[in-house]
Amino acid sequence: MNCLPESLTHQREQYRAWILVASVLCLLVLTEIAVAQQVPTDPTSTHIFPAGGRRGTKVDVRVGGECLPPATRFRLFGEGVSAAPELGIATTGRYAPSPRRKPGEQPITYPREWRSQIEIADDAPLGVKLWRLSCARGGTCGRPFIVGDLPEFIESEPNSLPNEAQRVELPVTINGQIAGESDLDYFRFDAKAGDVVRVDVAAGRLGSALDPITQLLGPDGHRVVADDVRIGADPVLAFRATVTGEYQLLISNVTFRGGPNYVYRATVSTAPLIQVAFPAGGQSGTTQEIAFLALSGEGQRRTFIDKVAFPGSVGEFWHTGPMQANAIPLIASDLREETEAASNDSRESAMELAWPLIMNGQFETTGDEDWFRINCRKETPMTIECSSYPRWSPSLPIVVIVNADGGVLTSTSAAQAVMGTIRIEWQPPADGVYFLRVRDLQHGVRGGPEFIYRLRVQQAVPDFAISLKSDFINVVQGARGEIDVAVERRGGCVAPVELIVEGLPEGIRIEGQHVAAAQVSVKLAFVADAEARSCDVTLRIKGKAEINGTVVEREARATHLGHDVDGASLGPAEIDHVQLTVVHKPVFKLYCNEAYQYGHRGTIYPYLMEVERLDGFDGPIQLQMADRQIKDLDGIEIIETRVASGQKQVMLPLYLPETMHINVQAHSNVYAQGHVEFQDKFGQKQTMLVVSTMRCMIRTLPTITKLRMADLERPPQPGGAIRCQLILDRTSQFSGPMQIELIDPVPGITIQPAQFKADEEHAEVTVQIDPAMQPCPNLSLKFRAHGKMSGDVQVITETQVSVHFSK
Repeated sequence: MNCLPESLTHQREQYRAWILVASVLCLLVLTEIAVAQQVPTDPTSTHIFPAGGRRGTKVDVRVGGECLPPATRFRLFGEGVSAAPELGIATTGRYAPSPRRKPGEQPITYPREWRSQIEIADDAPLGVKLWRLSCARGGTCGRPFIVGDLPEFIESEPNSLPNEAQRVELPVTINGQIAGESDLDYFRFDAKAGDVVRVDVAAGRLGSALDPITQLLGPDGHRVVADDVRIGADPVLAFRATVTGEYQLLISNVTFRGGPNYVYRATVSTAPLIQVAFPAGGQSGTTQEIAFLALSGEGQRRTFIDKVAFPGSVGEFWHTGPMQANAIPLIASDLREETEAASNDSRESAMELAWPLIMNGQFETTGDEDWFRINCRKETPMTIECSSYPRWSPSLPIVVIVNADGGVLTSTSAAQAVMGTIRIEWQPPADGVYFLRVRDLQHGVRGGPEFIYRLRVQQAVPDFAISLKSDFINVVQGARGEIDVAVERRGGCVAPVELIVEGLPEGIRIEGQHVAAAQVSVKLAFVADAEARSCDVTLRIKGKAEINGTVVEREARATHLGHDVDGASLGPAEIDHVQLTVVHKPVFKLYCNEAYQYGHRGTIYPYLMEVERLDGFDGPIQLQMADRQIKDLDGIEIIETRVASGQKQVMLPLYLPETMHINVQAHSNVYAQGHVEFQDKFGQKQTMLVVSTMRCMIRTLPTITKLRMADLERPPQPGGAIRCQLILDRTSQFSGPMQIELIDPVPGITIQPAQFKADEEHAEVTVQIDPAMQPCPNLSLKFRAHGKMSGDVQVITETQVSVHFSK
């Protein structure tokens, strides 16, 4: 009997209904989370190899990336370089094998490589060019390709042992890859007694995954003592040869990792290796003497004095050092420049700084600090900026403003730097003399001639600069994409800024282009009409503001991937453009049953894949292993499969090798991907790659067969035939016949057709050796047996034997 009032009963029923609805919603959310894609699906570039070439040549390259379809668009930026507009066929290099390890649970990627050729003009300017990739699924960041003027050498395997060292002639730029976990690259070259040989290994400055370490060995096989410094994360060495003879260079990774994207360029030469230049800048349109500090190979810097004509335009430029040395960055400024005196290390000995001025300074010793005396007026606001230079300089400056009595008024340090620069916007409290103290954050611990800074002192002038977080934007038809825009305000500038985008294609508009007064960041949105043409274009973004009655425009700068974490690069790391790709709407999706299925190791297991075709797309789809996986697959492969036109279901063949580890991973999660080529409604050829929304989930069972070698009839000889006795260990789960084949045979080796009959465990294989075949001390024969179980499951087992034969 219900004794509750009717109103309370009604409330209770409502409460139960709400609980039920909430439970269903939670279940739907959890289900969505459970099946959500766990790998990134946007296309990315990973590397180009070689990462540069000599001008006046054609360079065959391998372009690497992930989630890229065939015929991806290949874009080059920079004067004097050209290439076909699309990547060529898939390819790969001959890489050093990696040792087999137990599979881990961390995400893993498998970059693919594609062929192309870059033509470099005879008069191409030296330095950094950029390349990007684009397809119907999106575009990628810019990466560098370096144009040099030295002979180029392409490293090849095997060269992982001292006796396999590849010979190079100096001067040379070596292009290499640490492409396997056990890969080491050895090179050998001649040097004369007294030669100063420099080795400059660029990896991080290319945006490479490699963290290189180097070693030099003398003619006696012992390690050579060398000057060893870093430019950013990259090692730079110089040594003076004590004897004439053959020397060896070893390049490897600081960790055990490796892959095709672990790319480097190593320049080996007797030209000077300039580490820094001082002063690091000069007023635009002037000519100044610059001291170039080079490694001597004997622990001390060599100094070369050279006159440099600074260009008429303000900004950074790269200058080639004296005696065919490497290029380094310098700055042409809009102010007069001076160099600090060596004796200004106290308030009493402070150097007079007659601003507006840029002061070039060094922390030459661990205890060095610099003092400057400035005359200020109360009604004149000031901007004081300080930055280490170049970007990878080890200096971390601190600037303190001190009054005549020694009291600290304000300060800032490198820990507060914005875009590598620290800034004080300061209003003097009264007319009079003040002091600037500049010292390093590492004062008392580190110092040296490479600890360079630039101190800029001027009246506060309202101004601003625009920087972009990325150098590319992807926006899907009928959707929006955003890019983060930072507004660096100087001199008390609070004016509103309007963002202007040049080069927008038809069907694309922008939102969020108005930056409010005093605002320092905004998200600039690119909105695509549903019918916008899928394409990629180059954009330029500017900021415009009215400051004190004058319209001021500033160009937005973006940073490409050709630099390391310290900002070190082989050329300008900032560019004046971004690349917009209008992404075509998906034309298909891939699904599978994300529930555990069971397959035996040593089989090809068919896994049902579903295809959802969109917007009338009815073409064929090529399925393959996805380039990105949520964990190590322990050797699992997807055998490439074609989905026919109109087909909506396909059995995806998953190869589960018999060599998979036992009891290491509880299960395997495999993502597939499919790529298509189609013509859009504008008549344009489009290529697209889509990653499956769900994973193929497999729990592996023990093997059901095992192939092994019983015996060789006799040692093989050229021109002869030998009989190999093979044994097939079976379980009760498989009794069918199995065909025998020879896998990856050496040219000149063939076998006659052979098989294991049903229920049989022994078979004989006749191996024929061509009479013209040369003796081989370590000939490897790899046999495979394959058959079929019920349910379209194929059984595969392999064995390998090494044999020796001679004439």
